[in-house]
Amino acid sequence: MLKDTAALTIFILVYIIILAGENSPRKLDRPAAGLIGGVLTILCGVLSKQEAIAAIDFSTLALLFGMMTVVHYASVSGMLEALAEKLVDMSRNAVQLLWVVCLTAGFLSALFVNDTICLLMTPLLLALTRRVNLPAEPFLLCLATSSNVGSVMTVTGNPQNMLIGQTSGWSWVQFALRMVPIGLICLFLNGAIVYLIYRRQLSTAPCSLNPSPSVRAIDKKLAIKTSIVLVALLVALLSGVSTDLAAMTAAVVMLIWANRPPAETFAGIDWALLLFFAGLFIVVDGITKTQSHLMAQLIPIFTQHAGNLQGLALFSLGSVIGSNLFGNVPFVMLLRNFIAQAPNAQLLWLTLAMSSTFAGNLTLVGSVANLIVAQGSQSECPLSFWSFLKVGSISTLLTVSIGTMILWFYSLAGWL
Repeated sequence: MLKDTAALTIFILVYIIILAGENSPRKLDRPAAGLIGGVLTILCGVLSKQEAIAAIDFSTLALLFGMMTVVHYASVSGMLEALAEKLVDMSRNAVQLLWVVCLTAGFLSALFVNDTICLLMTPLLLALTRRVNLPAEPFLLCLATSSNVGSVMTVTGNPQNMLIGQTSGWSWVQFALRMVPIGLICLFLNGAIVYLIYRRQLSTAPCSLNPSPSVRAIDKKLAIKTSIVLVALLVALLSGVSTDLAAMTAAVVMLIWANRPPAETFAGIDWALLLFFAGLFIVVDGITKTQSHLMAQLIPIFTQHAGNLQGLALFSLGSVIGSNLFGNVPFVMLLRNFIAQAPNAQLLWLTLAMSSTFAGNLTLVGSVANLIVAQGSQSECPLSFWSFLKVGSISTLLTVSIGTMILWFYSLAGWL
């Protein structure tokens, strides 16, 4: 009983810190919350040191590390920024630019992780909109929401998909075949929502855009090497190689082939995110083991009727709510052990990936990608909670509904 209380208290404490973010009394952030929770779980006897180590999913951490390493080289070579810049320069007016941002953010996020794309494209969009006197808000909102939507298309598109891919058994190809149609439909729908809400501002914008000069030179040798490794990584994933092994192999090849100081690469890795994941694995395992009886009663309410459309819609709704209350990554961590044992598990895995990803568009704090865009544009174009909500709430409602219906049709067609 004491362990149960301790695990629940630690769980609540960790999520209070996560939700408070920089507003927490001690200025604690998400990685700190994970570390504090992991240590407290051991100190309070919820898990032993051996159990805590066993709770950490090193395959997922390896996948994250490998992808971060490869994306780091793609970033420092200038190839990602040059690609985004080239696509933006193809736009002849404000409406075309909005759609270019939508499609570019969506497709690149599916390949390079949505947080990275938002980090690269936010300053680019601010510079362009400032240069040609365009309102930045619709383009920034389009960037954030489209990167979330596009990331649903692959196992490597966002952290929660990586977790699901490692646990569910869905290969990169199998996952992409089923999720790309959903991602494409919802990507166009999301772009249309942003356009309709901001069509008056866009219609009065300049009718033509001046091409933006390149901000920085490309390291051609490094860009070519990175491109070759990325193509090889994609081939490996298409061939059925496990995602963590493929990503780590690509990272090792780049470390050797790039001929740059590894210290620079390691400095570019988001170690805080890896620490957050490791601590959260421990906290979630502690609450799962001590509260398994309670979860065993609650979770079937959302999973047992997933074979029909109404039950699947209820599960999607619960996922959207849970993802916004706890964060999509922690929520997926919490559910994954129970979904593995549920009826219609394969359908539920894809529905969880879809709904937890699209749930990130509901509010400004719904995903890290949103916060990256908001933080990066704060000095020039502050994004308010309400301006994001007027786009995100409609986008989440429609995309989750459409995604749920498509997955239900997959189930009827026997494609799961």
